[in-house]
Amino acid sequence: MEPRIAEAIENLLHGLFEIAGETAHLHIQEREDGLWVDLQGARVFVGENQAALRALAHLIEIHLRRSFDSDLHIHVDADGYRERRQAALRELALKLAEEVVRERKSIVLDPMEAYERKAIHEALSQVTSARSRSEGSGEERRVIIEPA
Repeated sequence: MEPRIAEAIENLLHGLFEIAGETAHLHIQEREDGLWVDLQGARVFVGENQAALRALAHLIEIHLRRSFDSDLHIHVDADGYRERRQAALRELALKLAEEVVRERKSIVLDPMEAYERKAIHEALSQVTSARSRSEGSGEERRVIIEPA
């Protein structure tokens, strides 16, 4: 990652946090799927406020596109919430797969974010007795776990 990109992200977020009366430490990491910004200590983003985190990621992407003609994909997390959520979903997927096989009935999950659905699909990709698929569109897209 170019230092000027990280600096631009830090300046933008610190400016927004100052306006909001919020403080946070930023941890920026480059991964295969884009840049990950973890907001550590930002009270307003703690928990399941995923819409705000998506909006913040979108603002960062717009800023980088206009400032540097960048097409980087940005992910924003708050105190590692997404990683904890993915781990919990992987565990849930395996438990639900056992139930699906035992009961021989499909289970339809509530609508989820794309990264949440992906965690379910990845967890079940190694399970031969059950399979998963996504159904629906937009904010109503959900995972269905069914016997194989």
